[in-house]
Amino acid sequence: MERNIVVLKSAFSAAACLSATLLCVAAAQTAPSNPIDPIYACQTIPADAERLACFDQAVATLKARETAGEVQTVDVAAIESIEKEAFGFSLPSLPSLFRSQAGDTAPRESVSEITVPVKSARIQGVTGKVVVVLENGQTWEQTDTVKANAFAVKKAKEARIRKAALGSYMLSLDGASGFRAKRIS
Repeated sequence: MERNIVVLKSAFSAAACLSATLLCVAAAQTAPSNPIDPIYACQTIPADAERLACFDQAVATLKARETAGEVQTVDVAAIESIEKEAFGFSLPSLPSLFRSQAGDTAPRESVSEITVPVKSARIQGVTGKVVVVLENGQTWEQTDTVKANAFAVKKAKEARIRKAALGSYMLSLDGASGFRAKRIS
């Protein structure tokens, strides 16, 4: 009876060791969440030759992933440009995509207003709503019933669009009073 307990304890210990080993192997095979973490990890190696070898390996891996299209570096100016191009669209994942991964960095403010030259503006005949096409390719359409001056709309040179209450947007042409609008393209 005592021998059976010893065998059972040995089998349980062996199973626990095997499970721990498999978990470590699985953890080692998963890619890091931040592609530059291996480079940062190299900083902690005290020996110069080992640290240099680690940096060389980490940089080579990062470059290979970048060449393969798995990783892309983006600077703050590119992020701001993307946010301005996407202004007016509901893209809930966009802010989380560009969130800083450094804990001590203050969060950037999202774009809340843009001012863009007008390519064309008109009032639709049937609905009487204003449609504005901007130089950056965005198209905005009036959503409220505010009457706009047809002459002023056709002569508009600049549009200012800002976020308003409850996910809506206010569009004003050449500094005139604005109207609610939505981006349609």
